[in-house]
Amino acid sequence: MKLNLTPLAGAALAAAALLAGCASPPPTEPALTTSAKALDTARSAGAQEYATAELAVANSKLEQARTLAAAGKAREALRLAEQAEVDAQYARAHAATERSARALGEVEASLRTLREELNRSATAIPVRP
Repeated sequence: MKLNLTPLAGAALAAAALLAGCASPPPTEPALTTSAKALDTARSAGAQEYATAELAVANSKLEQARTLAAAGKAREALRLAEQAEVDAQYARAHAATERSARALGEVEASLRTLREELNRSATAIPVRP
């Protein structure tokens, strides 16, 4: 059996196929992988110690995205995966800020100690006329 299509019917069929292709859900795996890598980077930067809450939010969103992707809800999964990535980046930045603040505090404490020792040494040395 031979299918006989007019040019107009062929164009309509091609347009329908094109629209069906556009309507298909976007792939979620690349976004999920990128989000997971962002979480790993945040953990490596010390977010588990310095930005626990922010890291937990990012991890929760990634898990929700994975659940949605498995359920076939690609658009929602992509949205949450992207949010998880941004939250992980924020956790990494927050961890870096906290680490820097703690390091600054340690340096300031060391400087205070040095000043106190210098002041004690200066008062202990007798001054000769």
